[in-house]
Amino acid sequence: MKTGNSAALTRRYNRTVVLDALRRSGSLSRVELARLSGLTPQGIRNIVEDLLEAGLVRETGRRRGQRGQPQIDIELNPEAGYGIGLHISGGRCTYIAANLAGKPVASGGPHRFGGSREAMQETLRVIEHAIREEAAGMPRLGVGAVFSRPLLSRWSQAGEAPEELEEQYRALADFFSGDPLVFENDAKAAAMAEQTYGRVRQQADFLYLFIGDGIGGAIVQAGMPLRGMRGNAGEFGHILIDPAGPACHCGNRGCLHGYLSLASLRAAQAEPLSLTPETIPPRWLAQAAMALERAIISLENIFDPACIIIGGTAPPWLLHSLGDRLTHLGPSLRADGTGPRLEISEIGDKCALLGASALPLLAITSPNLTTLTKEADPP
Repeated sequence: MKTGNSAALTRRYNRTVVLDALRRSGSLSRVELARLSGLTPQGIRNIVEDLLEAGLVRETGRRRGQRGQPQIDIELNPEAGYGIGLHISGGRCTYIAANLAGKPVASGGPHRFGGSREAMQETLRVIEHAIREEAAGMPRLGVGAVFSRPLLSRWSQAGEAPEELEEQYRALADFFSGDPLVFENDAKAAAMAEQTYGRVRQQADFLYLFIGDGIGGAIVQAGMPLRGMRGNAGEFGHILIDPAGPACHCGNRGCLHGYLSLASLRAAQAEPLSLTPETIPPRWLAQAAMALERAIISLENIFDPACIIIGGTAPPWLLHSLGDRLTHLGPSLRADGTGPRLEISEIGDKCALLGASALPLLAITSPNLTTLTKEADPP
């Protein structure tokens, strides 16, 4: 069970409030940090001094052209360390390392990631060596590992047994045993990339709809994705669009996956073709837009989000083609809200990989109310 908080836990939480403000804004003065965070000026001074001593932030100089004593700006220190992002899909692993300010310092792959645990760990050694060469002595802050499938789910893709995925989990956990390690699916990671690098850096509550070979998603509230009991909250691909529709691998019929996924698009093509605007069957595009509209209206009525972002590994031109067909979205509780109901991601098909690298950095810089409580000692 959880117990109450303590001064140490409150101090740690307040540090993340300050780091989150700097991550979203770039640089701020102590006065601005106090105003944005609601903390006292003395509290901000103490927290900033702690963060300066820890090397997580740095001073960037005084502002000019202001009355009175010029304010000193504070920003995240890019040299404080880096997070590794790994995207594992189809027996391959791509990687990226990003510093605390979110700037990539190394990337590469894909590398083969399968076979025995020893073979997988050898791949990880190759990746780690390449990153250390590029990172030039910066410390490692953590690792995010992203998989292109639901986590711990009874649904499995053809040719990939669940125990094979568990072996990959173990290989990663053993190799990075001394580091904070976060496992996530590609859709939630892409949503975190959107919050870190994309269109919603100032938005803490939104929905993300991931369009790729499958359909996934994320429900982001207070800057954190909802996980659910098995870690799979946000599996929007299994919203029922038409109970008489095509059979889905989940056992139902007419799921959004069967209308909107790239797998459904390839199945609709008369012959295998590369994805270009000219090779998209008009019937598929019309049905995909219809299904997307129904899904958006349902999601808005259920979650009342500030906005819905569509992204994923689908080509940007395809995302915009779908968005262009939604000029007259039907009514929902959200329909009369301010701001656009739908946003198209601009990050591109590396969104899951970028999100993987953001996961360990967000763990350091994002406020999480659960950190204000601690587990009670066993009786």
